[in-house]
Amino acid sequence: MKSISCAATIAFGLASMLPLMAQEAPIHAPDGGTQERVESIAIPSTPNAPFSAVVTTVWTRILPDGSTQIIKNRRTVARDSSGRVFQERRYFSPNGDKQVTPLSALNYQDPNRHELYICRPDVRVCTVTPFYAPATAKLQQAGPLPNGAGSVTREDLGQKTIDGLEVLGSREITTINAGVIGNQKAEPIVKEFWYSPRLGINVITKRFDPRVSAAQDFDVGSVNLAEPDPKLFEPPSDYKVVRMDRQ
Repeated sequence: MKSISCAATIAFGLASMLPLMAQEAPIHAPDGGTQERVESIAIPSTPNAPFSAVVTTVWTRILPDGSTQIIKNRRTVARDSSGRVFQERRYFSPNGDKQVTPLSALNYQDPNRHELYICRPDVRVCTVTPFYAPATAKLQQAGPLPNGAGSVTREDLGQKTIDGLEVLGSREITTINAGVIGNQKAEPIVKEFWYSPRLGINVITKRFDPRVSAAQDFDVGSVNLAEPDPKLFEPPSDYKVVRMDRQ
């Protein structure tokens, strides 16, 4: 009987501790998390300028201890003579420039039907939204920024040939004055571009932005100026289509 009584006492003691253990467990509301995004190269819907290429992205982040984290990806892009644009979106990995990383999305930009398809392979769904080719973007003029926020300077880096394309180089430095974004000292955002007038895109882009402690390098390589396969510009036929352009 003594042993039964002792066992019952231990069991009761453990049971009485359970509410306390549950209370001591950390509890918090769901966290939205921190998200970082790379804005890749812009490919306008320019007609009569077909090409296909592979874009390699190298994203270097400076960590709090001063070390760096480097992740990469490589993806296919194309444009046909009518101005339709296809772009793969792929996840990053340490060896993403040498191995194929999983697709995160497929983008189909059609200026003729005024449609943008964003297709997600993980759920096999394409979302369709209205698309209208934007007017030619105007660059920020060199000189002071509005409201004393800082200044923009540009430097001509000359001309060279990349993959048989004549390209024009420039360096743009946007200096944000101290205090504008809570910064204790002036912060320079440095960008370097090598622009192809024939394709209307930057075939090389280098960015360093101290606001996110990161460098982003984009290289458009393996450029083919032949007309791409028309099938490349058609969304997958077996994906569900959700149209956001209709009520």
